[in-house]
Amino acid sequence: MIKKLGALLLMSVALITGCQNSTMEPEEINPEIDVCEVCNMGLAHEHYATEIVTADGEVYKFDDIECMDEFVEMAPELKEENTAKHYVRDVDTGEWVDLEKAFHAYHPDFWTPMANGVVSFKDKESAEKYVKEQGIGEVLDYESLKKHEWSWEQ
Repeated sequence: MIKKLGALLLMSVALITGCQNSTMEPEEINPEIDVCEVCNMGLAHEHYATEIVTADGEVYKFDDIECMDEFVEMAPELKEENTAKHYVRDVDTGEWVDLEKAFHAYHPDFWTPMANGVVSFKDKESAEKYVKEQGIGEVLDYESLKKHEWSWEQ
């Protein structure tokens, strides 16, 4: 009886850990049911969505990069690289990109779901092309983005 109970316990642990997102990879967005963790808006504009995936498998979804930044300020433990990965999407392709590797075009007049004006891209060339096409704005890398003042901070 004890052996069967032990085996059942091991199978339960294996099942639970197997279901978690231990690779810290982003999940696909379902615009029908997913909502932003901060503002509770639907994720209708999927290419602007962002995610935080924690080492223990939790996935937090946001409608905009600004909401993700605000969420991290409320949960500073998520700033540690070993505890969570932060993702943005390339606005052109919808491809998930590690926040630290992404580039962003910024101008207060650029449209985004939360009107913050930060649009993310997978590479610097795409961000520069966007700024050139718009005729306004600047390109931000990860270090520049960390210094950006968001509207919720004002």
